[in-house]
Amino acid sequence: MSLIWMLLYNLLVVPVIYSGFYIGSLFNSKIREGLKARKNQFVWLGSEIIKANDRKRILFHCTSAGEWLQALPIIEKLKSVNPGLFIMVSFFSPSGYKFARNPSTVDLKFYLPLDSRIAAFRLLRMLKPDLWIISKFDIWPNHVMAASALNIPMVITSATLSADSGRDKGISKGFNRLVYNKIAHLFPISEEDKRRFKAMVPDESKYTIAGDTRYDHVYNRGIMASDAGDVPVFDEKKGLTIIAGSTWPADEKHLLPALAMLCSDHPDLHVIVVPHELHESHLRDIETVFESYDIKTVRFTAFSGAGSTPERVVILNAIGLLARLYKQTDIAYIGGSFGKGIHNVMEPAMFGQPVLFGPNHVNSYEAGELLKIGAAFRVNSQQEVYDKMNLLINDQLLRKTMGEKAKNLIYDNIGATDIIINTLKKHYGIIS
Repeated sequence: MSLIWMLLYNLLVVPVIYSGFYIGSLFNSKIREGLKARKNQFVWLGSEIIKANDRKRILFHCTSAGEWLQALPIIEKLKSVNPGLFIMVSFFSPSGYKFARNPSTVDLKFYLPLDSRIAAFRLLRMLKPDLWIISKFDIWPNHVMAASALNIPMVITSATLSADSGRDKGISKGFNRLVYNKIAHLFPISEEDKRRFKAMVPDESKYTIAGDTRYDHVYNRGIMASDAGDVPVFDEKKGLTIIAGSTWPADEKHLLPALAMLCSDHPDLHVIVVPHELHESHLRDIETVFESYDIKTVRFTAFSGAGSTPERVVILNAIGLLARLYKQTDIAYIGGSFGKGIHNVMEPAMFGQPVLFGPNHVNSYEAGELLKIGAAFRVNSQQEVYDKMNLLINDQLLRKTMGEKAKNLIYDNIGATDIIINTLKKHYGIIS
Protein backbone atom coordinates (compact mmCIF):
# COMPACT_ATOMS: atom_id res chain seq x y z
CA MET A 1 0.00 0.00 0.00
CA SER A 2 2.87 2.37 0.80
CA LEU A 3 4.24 1.87 -2.71
CA ILE A 4 0.86 2.80 -4.21
CA TRP A 5 0.59 5.92 -2.05
CA MET A 6 4.04 7.16 -3.04
CA LEU A 7 3.47 6.29 -6.69
CA LEU A 8 0.26 8.32 -6.73
CA TYR A 9 1.97 11.20 -4.92
CA ASN A 10 4.86 11.33 -7.38
CA LEU A 11 2.70 10.88 -10.47
CA LEU A 12 -0.14 13.22 -9.52
CA VAL A 13 0.91 15.64 -6.78
CA VAL A 14 4.58 16.36 -7.47
CA PRO A 15 3.96 17.56 -11.08
CA VAL A 16 1.26 19.88 -9.73
CA ILE A 17 3.70 21.25 -7.11
CA TYR A 18 6.36 21.94 -9.73
CA SER A 19 3.89 23.41 -12.21
CA GLY A 20 2.33 25.57 -9.52
CA PHE A 21 5.67 27.02 -8.48
CA TYR A 22 6.85 27.72 -12.01
CA ILE A 23 3.55 29.32 -13.00
CA GLY A 24 3.44 31.22 -9.72
CA SER A 25 6.95 32.56 -10.31
CA LEU A 26 5.61 34.51 -13.27
CA PHE A 27 3.46 36.59 -10.92
CA ASN A 28 5.11 36.37 -7.49
CA SER A 29 8.60 37.74 -6.85
CA LYS A 30 9.15 35.61 -3.73
CA ILE A 31 8.41 32.38 -5.59
CA ARG A 32 10.64 33.55 -8.43
CA GLU A 33 13.43 34.36 -5.99
CA GLY A 34 13.18 30.95 -4.34
CA LEU A 35 13.31 29.08 -7.63
CA LYS A 36 16.28 31.10 -8.84
CA ALA A 37 18.22 30.39 -5.66
CA ARG A 38 17.57 26.66 -6.00
CA LYS A 39 18.70 26.51 -9.62
CA ASN A 40 22.41 25.78 -9.13
CA GLN A 41 22.30 25.12 -5.42
CA PHE A 42 23.62 21.56 -5.46
CA VAL A 43 26.95 22.65 -6.97
CA TRP A 44 27.40 25.22 -4.21
CA LEU A 45 26.28 22.80 -1.49
CA GLY A 46 28.79 20.23 -2.69
CA SER A 47 31.66 22.62 -2.11
CA GLU A 48 30.33 23.92 1.22
CA ILE A 49 29.63 20.56 2.86
CA ILE A 50 33.34 19.67 2.59
CA LYS A 51 33.90 22.10 5.46
CA ALA A 52 32.03 19.74 7.79
CA ASN A 53 34.90 17.22 7.59
CA ASP A 54 34.19 14.49 10.13
CA ARG A 55 32.11 16.65 12.48
CA LYS A 56 28.71 15.42 13.62
CA ARG A 57 25.99 17.02 11.49
CA ILE A 58 22.50 18.15 12.46
CA LEU A 59 20.09 19.36 9.81
CA PHE A 60 17.21 21.69 10.70
CA HIS A 61 14.32 22.53 8.41
CA CYS A 62 12.17 25.64 8.78
CA THR A 63 9.40 26.76 6.47
CA SER A 64 9.83 30.46 7.13
CA ALA A 65 10.65 33.04 9.81
CA GLY A 66 8.27 31.75 12.48
CA GLU A 67 9.66 28.23 12.34
CA TRP A 68 13.19 29.63 12.37
CA LEU A 69 12.44 31.43 15.63
CA GLN A 70 11.29 28.10 17.07
CA ALA A 71 14.44 26.32 15.90
CA LEU A 72 16.85 29.03 17.03
CA PRO A 73 16.79 28.31 20.80
CA ILE A 74 17.53 24.64 20.08
CA ILE A 75 20.39 25.52 17.74
CA GLU A 76 21.90 27.94 20.26
CA LYS A 77 21.60 25.38 23.06
CA LEU A 78 23.13 22.60 20.95
CA LYS A 79 26.08 24.80 20.02
CA SER A 80 26.62 25.73 23.66
CA VAL A 81 26.61 22.05 24.66
CA ASN A 82 28.74 20.89 21.72
CA PRO A 83 30.44 23.73 19.77
CA GLY A 84 31.88 21.21 17.32
CA LEU A 85 28.51 20.31 15.82
CA PHE A 86 28.02 21.22 12.16
CA ILE A 87 24.60 22.89 12.02
CA MET A 88 22.77 23.04 8.69
CA VAL A 89 19.45 24.85 8.20
CA SER A 90 17.16 24.58 5.19
CA PHE A 91 14.30 26.95 4.42
CA PHE A 92 11.38 26.72 2.06
CA SER A 93 10.47 30.40 1.94
CA PRO A 94 12.74 33.29 0.91
CA SER A 95 11.20 35.24 3.78
CA GLY A 96 12.63 32.79 6.30
CA TYR A 97 15.94 32.44 4.48
CA LYS A 98 16.51 36.20 4.55
CA PHE A 99 15.15 36.63 8.06
CA ALA A 100 17.82 34.25 9.42
CA ARG A 101 20.65 36.67 8.80
CA ASN A 102 23.69 34.38 8.99
CA PRO A 103 23.85 33.71 12.74
CA SER A 104 27.19 32.46 14.03
CA THR A 105 25.53 29.28 15.29
CA VAL A 106 24.69 28.10 11.74
CA ASP A 107 27.37 26.61 9.51
CA LEU A 108 25.31 26.14 6.35
CA LYS A 109 22.06 27.76 5.21
CA PHE A 110 20.19 26.84 2.02
CA TYR A 111 16.82 26.27 0.36
CA LEU A 112 15.13 22.88 0.61
CA PRO A 113 14.72 21.56 -2.95
CA LEU A 114 11.21 21.09 -4.26
CA ASP A 115 9.88 17.70 -3.24
CA SER A 116 11.02 15.17 -5.82
CA ARG A 117 12.46 11.75 -5.00
CA ILE A 118 15.63 12.42 -7.01
CA ALA A 119 16.29 15.80 -5.37
CA ALA A 120 15.59 14.44 -1.88
CA PHE A 121 18.03 11.53 -2.19
CA ARG A 122 20.66 13.76 -3.81
CA LEU A 123 20.44 16.32 -1.01
CA LEU A 124 20.53 13.90 1.91
CA ARG A 125 23.29 11.74 0.43
CA MET A 126 25.35 14.88 -0.02
CA LEU A 127 24.72 16.36 3.45
CA LYS A 128 24.76 13.08 5.41
CA PRO A 129 23.05 14.47 8.53
CA ASP A 130 23.22 12.42 11.72
CA LEU A 131 19.88 13.89 12.78
CA TRP A 132 17.17 15.89 11.04
CA ILE A 133 15.09 18.28 13.17
CA ILE A 134 11.97 19.66 11.49
CA SER A 135 10.48 22.76 13.08
CA LYS A 136 6.71 22.76 13.60
CA PHE A 137 5.08 21.05 10.61
CA ASP A 138 6.72 21.37 7.18
CA ILE A 139 6.73 17.73 6.10
CA TRP A 140 7.66 16.88 2.50
CA PRO A 141 6.93 13.21 1.74
CA ASN A 142 9.77 12.43 -0.67
CA HIS A 143 12.34 13.99 1.66
CA VAL A 144 10.94 12.08 4.63
CA MET A 145 10.93 8.78 2.74
CA ALA A 146 14.48 9.39 1.50
CA ALA A 147 15.70 10.12 5.02
CA SER A 148 14.05 6.97 6.27
CA ALA A 149 15.64 4.87 3.51
CA LEU A 150 19.05 6.38 4.39
CA ASN A 151 18.53 5.70 8.12
CA ILE A 152 18.57 9.37 9.07
CA PRO A 153 16.50 9.82 12.25
CA MET A 154 13.92 12.62 12.09
CA VAL A 155 12.18 14.53 14.87
CA ILE A 156 9.59 17.30 14.82
CA THR A 157 9.93 20.04 17.44
CA SER A 158 7.17 22.48 18.46
CA ALA A 159 4.95 20.07 16.55
CA THR A 160 1.60 21.58 15.73
CA LEU A 161 -1.48 20.24 13.96
CA SER A 162 -4.30 22.77 14.01
CA ALA A 163 -7.90 21.73 14.49
CA ASP A 164 -8.78 22.76 10.93
CA SER A 165 -5.88 20.85 9.34
CA GLY A 166 -6.81 18.24 6.76
CA ARG A 167 -3.74 16.08 7.35
CA ASP A 168 -5.42 13.86 9.94
CA LYS A 169 -8.75 13.63 8.13
CA GLY A 170 -10.31 12.07 5.05
CA ILE A 171 -8.33 10.47 2.26
CA SER A 172 -5.12 12.32 3.15
CA LYS A 173 -5.07 10.66 6.58
CA GLY A 174 -3.93 7.32 5.14
CA PHE A 175 -1.14 8.92 3.13
CA ASN A 176 0.03 11.08 6.02
CA ARG A 177 -0.03 8.08 8.34
CA LEU A 178 2.54 6.46 6.05
CA VAL A 179 4.75 9.56 6.02
CA TYR A 180 4.50 10.60 9.67
CA ASN A 181 5.21 7.11 10.94
CA LYS A 182 8.71 7.50 9.52
CA ILE A 183 9.33 10.23 12.13
CA ALA A 184 11.35 8.93 15.08
CA HIS A 185 10.03 11.37 17.69
CA LEU A 186 7.48 14.17 17.93
CA PHE A 187 7.52 17.04 20.45
CA PRO A 188 3.95 18.44 20.37
CA ILE A 189 3.35 21.81 21.97
CA SER A 190 0.19 20.62 23.73
CA GLU A 191 -1.91 17.62 24.65
CA GLU A 192 -4.44 18.65 21.98
CA ASP A 193 -1.79 18.58 19.27
CA LYS A 194 -0.57 15.19 20.47
CA ARG A 195 -4.11 13.84 20.27
CA ARG A 196 -4.46 15.00 16.67
CA PHE A 197 -1.06 13.59 15.68
CA LYS A 198 -1.96 10.24 17.23
CA ALA A 199 -4.62 9.77 14.56
CA MET A 200 -1.62 9.27 12.24
CA VAL A 201 1.11 8.09 14.63
CA PRO A 202 -0.46 5.99 17.41
CA ASP A 203 2.84 4.88 19.00
CA GLU A 204 2.85 6.54 22.45
CA SER A 205 6.61 6.08 22.85
CA LYS A 206 7.24 8.55 20.02
CA TYR A 207 5.84 11.53 21.95
CA THR A 208 7.19 14.03 24.44
CA ILE A 209 5.03 17.08 25.08
CA ALA A 210 7.58 19.87 25.39
CA GLY A 211 5.68 23.07 24.68
CA ASP A 212 6.65 25.71 22.17
CA THR A 213 10.34 26.66 21.92
CA ARG A 214 9.30 30.10 20.74
CA TYR A 215 8.48 30.92 24.36
CA ASP A 216 12.20 30.42 25.03
CA HIS A 217 13.13 32.58 22.06
CA VAL A 218 10.73 35.34 23.13
CA TYR A 219 12.03 35.19 26.70
CA ASN A 220 15.66 35.36 25.57
CA ARG A 221 14.91 38.18 23.16
CA GLY A 222 12.93 40.00 25.81
CA ILE A 223 15.85 39.87 28.22
CA MET A 224 18.12 41.32 25.53
CA ALA A 225 15.57 44.02 24.71
CA SER A 226 15.29 44.88 28.40
CA ASP A 227 19.05 45.28 28.59
CA ALA A 228 19.09 47.50 25.50
CA GLY A 229 18.29 51.18 25.67
CA ASP A 230 14.94 52.63 24.68
CA VAL A 231 14.28 53.58 21.07
CA PRO A 232 13.74 57.37 20.94
CA VAL A 233 10.29 57.96 19.47
CA PHE A 234 8.15 60.64 21.12
CA ASP A 235 9.34 63.97 22.48
CA GLU A 236 6.91 64.02 25.35
CA LYS A 237 4.87 61.02 26.42
CA LYS A 238 2.27 61.86 29.05
CA GLY A 239 -0.36 59.28 28.16
CA LEU A 240 -0.39 55.69 26.96
CA THR A 241 1.09 54.30 23.75
CA ILE A 242 -0.67 51.76 21.55
CA ILE A 243 1.47 49.74 19.18
CA ALA A 244 0.05 47.89 16.17
CA GLY A 245 2.56 45.24 15.11
CA SER A 246 2.86 43.48 11.74
CA THR A 247 -0.33 44.89 10.26
CA TRP A 248 -1.75 44.14 6.83
CA PRO A 249 -4.37 46.07 4.81
CA ALA A 250 -7.05 43.63 5.99
CA ASP A 251 -6.24 44.61 9.59
CA GLU A 252 -5.85 48.28 8.82
CA LYS A 253 -9.34 48.52 7.34
CA HIS A 254 -10.71 48.07 10.87
CA LEU A 255 -7.75 49.19 12.93
CA LEU A 256 -6.64 52.55 11.54
CA PRO A 257 -9.99 54.41 11.72
CA ALA A 258 -10.39 53.16 15.28
CA LEU A 259 -6.91 54.38 16.22
CA ALA A 260 -7.55 57.76 14.61
CA MET A 261 -10.80 58.13 16.57
CA LEU A 262 -9.02 57.17 19.79
CA CYS A 263 -6.37 59.81 19.11
CA SER A 264 -9.13 62.40 18.71
CA ASP A 265 -10.82 61.31 21.94
CA HIS A 266 -7.62 61.04 24.01
CA PRO A 267 -5.27 64.00 23.44
CA ASP A 268 -2.38 62.32 25.33
CA LEU A 269 -2.56 59.02 23.42
CA HIS A 270 0.37 58.01 21.22
CA VAL A 271 0.34 55.38 18.45
CA ILE A 272 3.02 53.38 16.64
CA VAL A 273 1.91 51.52 13.50
CA VAL A 274 4.27 48.78 12.31
CA PRO A 275 3.14 47.56 8.86
CA HIS A 276 4.30 44.12 7.77
CA GLU A 277 5.01 45.36 4.24
CA LEU A 278 6.94 48.61 3.80
CA HIS A 279 6.02 49.40 0.20
CA GLU A 280 5.64 53.13 -0.47
CA SER A 281 2.04 52.71 -1.62
CA HIS A 282 1.17 50.87 1.59
CA LEU A 283 2.80 53.52 3.80
CA ARG A 284 0.95 56.22 1.92
CA ASP A 285 -2.39 54.42 2.37
CA ILE A 286 -1.83 54.37 6.14
CA GLU A 287 -1.02 58.07 6.19
CA THR A 288 -4.13 58.86 4.17
CA VAL A 289 -6.46 57.25 6.72
CA PHE A 290 -5.08 59.35 9.58
CA GLU A 291 -5.11 62.49 7.41
CA SER A 292 -8.83 61.99 6.81
CA TYR A 293 -9.30 62.37 10.60
CA ASP A 294 -6.94 65.39 10.76
CA ILE A 295 -4.35 63.35 12.65
CA LYS A 296 -0.76 64.06 11.68
CA THR A 297 1.66 61.18 11.19
CA VAL A 298 5.41 60.88 10.72
CA ARG A 299 7.57 58.06 9.42
CA PHE A 300 10.22 56.80 11.81
CA THR A 301 13.08 57.32 9.37
CA ALA A 302 12.16 61.00 9.03
CA PHE A 303 13.38 61.76 12.55
CA SER A 304 15.27 58.71 13.87
CA GLY A 305 18.67 60.07 12.96
CA ALA A 306 18.08 63.27 14.92
CA GLY A 307 16.16 62.05 17.97
CA SER A 308 12.41 61.94 18.59
CA THR A 309 9.24 63.54 17.23
CA PRO A 310 6.51 65.85 18.60
CA GLU A 311 3.87 64.04 16.51
CA ARG A 312 1.61 61.51 18.22
CA VAL A 313 1.39 58.87 15.44
CA VAL A 314 4.53 57.21 14.11
CA ILE A 315 4.68 54.78 11.21
CA LEU A 316 7.64 52.46 11.73
CA ASN A 317 9.22 52.08 8.30
CA ALA A 318 12.31 50.29 9.62
CA ILE A 319 13.00 46.71 10.72
CA GLY A 320 14.56 45.13 13.78
CA LEU A 321 13.04 47.42 16.44
CA LEU A 322 9.70 45.81 17.24
CA ALA A 323 10.80 43.85 20.35
CA ARG A 324 12.39 46.94 21.90
CA LEU A 325 9.30 49.01 21.14
CA TYR A 326 7.02 46.50 22.88
CA LYS A 327 9.05 47.24 26.02
CA GLN A 328 8.11 50.93 25.71
CA THR A 329 4.39 50.63 24.90
CA ASP A 330 1.22 49.82 26.83
CA ILE A 331 -1.35 48.10 24.60
CA ALA A 332 -0.62 45.92 21.57
CA TYR A 333 -2.62 44.96 18.51
CA ILE A 334 -1.11 42.08 16.52
CA GLY A 335 -1.75 41.94 12.79
CA GLY A 336 -2.46 39.20 10.29
CA SER A 337 -5.56 38.22 12.20
CA PHE A 338 -8.05 39.68 9.72
CA GLY A 339 -6.23 37.77 6.97
CA LYS A 340 -4.68 34.32 6.70
CA GLY A 341 -3.40 34.13 10.27
CA ILE A 342 -2.04 36.06 13.19
CA HIS A 343 1.60 37.04 13.73
CA ASN A 344 3.59 36.65 16.96
CA VAL A 345 1.49 37.53 20.03
CA MET A 346 4.15 36.52 22.53
CA GLU A 347 6.56 39.44 22.32
CA PRO A 348 4.12 42.06 23.68
CA ALA A 349 2.92 39.50 26.23
CA MET A 350 6.51 39.13 27.47
CA PHE A 351 6.45 42.81 28.44
CA GLY A 352 3.12 42.61 30.22
CA GLN A 353 0.87 44.15 27.59
CA PRO A 354 -2.78 43.27 27.02
CA VAL A 355 -3.07 42.01 23.45
CA LEU A 356 -5.77 42.52 20.82
CA PHE A 357 -6.17 40.68 17.54
CA GLY A 358 -8.73 39.87 14.89
CA PRO A 359 -10.82 36.75 14.26
CA ASN A 360 -8.27 34.57 12.43
CA HIS A 361 -5.90 33.22 15.07
CA VAL A 362 -6.31 29.44 14.81
CA ASN A 363 -2.72 29.25 13.53
CA SER A 364 -1.48 30.50 16.91
CA TYR A 365 -1.83 28.25 19.95
CA GLU A 366 -0.52 31.08 22.12
CA ALA A 367 -3.25 33.49 20.96
CA GLY A 368 -5.85 30.97 22.06
CA GLU A 369 -4.12 30.62 25.43
CA LEU A 370 -4.08 34.41 25.92
CA LEU A 371 -7.82 34.49 25.27
CA LYS A 372 -8.42 31.57 27.60
CA ILE A 373 -6.69 33.23 30.55
CA GLY A 374 -8.22 36.66 29.95
CA ALA A 375 -5.05 38.36 28.73
CA ALA A 376 -6.31 39.26 25.25
CA PHE A 377 -9.31 40.56 23.36
CA ARG A 378 -10.51 39.24 20.01
CA VAL A 379 -12.04 41.96 17.85
CA ASN A 380 -14.15 41.53 14.73
CA SER A 381 -14.79 45.06 13.53
CA GLN A 382 -13.68 48.68 13.66
CA GLN A 383 -16.20 49.36 16.44
CA GLU A 384 -14.88 46.48 18.54
CA VAL A 385 -11.30 47.67 18.09
CA TYR A 386 -12.35 51.11 19.32
CA ASP A 387 -14.44 49.79 22.22
CA LYS A 388 -11.84 47.36 23.58
CA MET A 389 -8.93 49.78 23.26
CA ASN A 390 -10.98 52.57 24.81
CA LEU A 391 -11.82 50.25 27.71
CA LEU A 392 -8.14 49.48 28.28
CA ILE A 393 -7.17 53.15 28.07
CA ASN A 394 -9.75 54.12 30.70
CA ASP A 395 -9.41 51.12 33.03
CA GLN A 396 -5.90 51.01 34.49
CA LEU A 397 -6.64 48.02 36.74
CA LEU A 398 -7.96 45.93 33.84
CA ARG A 399 -4.98 46.89 31.71
CA LYS A 400 -2.55 45.92 34.46
CA THR A 401 -4.35 42.66 35.28
CA MET A 402 -4.48 41.51 31.66
CA GLY A 403 -0.83 42.46 31.16
CA GLU A 404 0.28 40.47 34.19
CA LYS A 405 -1.63 37.43 32.98
CA ALA A 406 0.02 37.74 29.56
CA LYS A 407 3.49 37.99 31.07
CA ASN A 408 2.87 35.02 33.37
CA LEU A 409 1.89 32.91 30.36
CA ILE A 410 5.36 33.44 28.90
CA TYR A 411 7.23 32.82 32.14
CA ASP A 412 5.18 29.73 32.94
CA ASN A 413 5.97 28.12 29.56
CA ILE A 414 9.70 28.63 29.11
CA GLY A 415 11.80 25.47 29.17
CA ALA A 416 10.72 23.59 26.03
CA THR A 417 14.26 23.76 24.66
CA ASP A 418 15.72 21.97 27.68
CA ILE A 419 13.08 19.22 27.49
CA ILE A 420 13.90 18.64 23.81
CA ILE A 421 17.67 18.71 24.33
CA ASN A 422 17.48 16.28 27.25
CA THR A 423 15.34 13.87 25.21
CA LEU A 424 17.70 14.09 22.24
CA LYS A 425 20.67 13.43 24.53
CA LYS A 426 18.95 10.29 25.73
CA HIS A 427 18.38 8.93 22.22
CA TYR A 428 21.20 10.44 20.17
CA GLY A 429 24.74 10.43 21.53
CA ILE A 430 25.81 13.04 18.98
CA ILE A 431 24.27 15.82 21.09
CA SER A 432 26.69 15.57 24.02
